[in-house]
Amino acid sequence: MRLEELWAKYSSYNQFNYSILPEELKEKGSIVRYRPNEVIINQGDFPRYIFFIMEGLAFGTRNYHDGNNYRYFTLTPSTGSIGLLEVAARKPGAVATVIAATEMKMLKLDSAIAYEYLMTHMEMLWNCIYIVANDLYQRSGNDGFLYYKKGLDRVRYYLVQYYLLHHLEEDILVVEPDYQVLASNIGLSVRTVVRCVQKLKQLDEITSCRRKLTISPEQHERSMSRIQPLLPS
Repeated sequence: MRLEELWAKYSSYNQFNYSILPEELKEKGSIVRYRPNEVIINQGDFPRYIFFIMEGLAFGTRNYHDGNNYRYFTLTPSTGSIGLLEVAARKPGAVATVIAATEMKMLKLDSAIAYEYLMTHMEMLWNCIYIVANDLYQRSGNDGFLYYKKGLDRVRYYLVQYYLLHHLEEDILVVEPDYQVLASNIGLSVRTVVRCVQKLKQLDEITSCRRKLTISPEQHERSMSRIQPLLPS
């Protein structure tokens, strides 16, 4: 049998999310909810639970050793579980801090229960293999899907993530990284970042005074509404 025929034969095993979980596994978990900006897991936490996203959107951020650099990823109901990567890889620390970007509803399942079920049910394992391999393929040679996007969207996405990570409720957030740090974080020139910031000011997504950026809750919501159509489904 040719490889293409085998791919077709197993093509239905193409996702690993809440929708494919058997009822016997769902019954062993509990439903939890998170509000926007709540931390679901912190980088380095032991993966005691796997969270399967039922509703909502989450963002991840990873800190580098210099304290400045971040890489971002997005989790949705179709792409979405939190903790699966660490559990499947047998790693004791979460690779990223994951923050609720919207109201979220998730199934919280003990990692030991999920892992044992995964390792003893071949069809579940096939789904897991596909989703992990596909994610690795998409990321290989690239830090994230935003590197295919225009500079404006990359700056906007960075600022949305920064707001989610640092803001206090109802407060106007001051963006501490300067233009040089921002540029190095997202792989753009300072000149391009300056141009993008000017455009975001015109769109009333940020405010700038003496090269210091601020973001209000209303401006953040405006940016979020423009970022979401770009996110992978």
